[in-house]
Amino acid sequence: MPGPFDFLKHPLAKDIGLILVIKLVLLMGIRSVWFDAPVGVKDDGVQVGLHVLGAPPEPSEKNPK
Repeated sequence: MPGPFDFLKHPLAKDIGLILVIKLVLLMGIRSVWFDAPVGVKDDGVQVGLHVLGAPPEPSEKNPK
């Protein structure tokens, strides 16, 4: 009676397993480098609604006259 992991004795299965482990390690490394900090979500719903409806833009408080 064959065991549950007898398929790992084939060279092709070993190669595929090794490739999958390498891909997993690379993907986790990429994730830790580029996606380590959460991105703040800015709620611009009112401004987007005014833009869609064609209302004139509200004056910005960042550029005082």
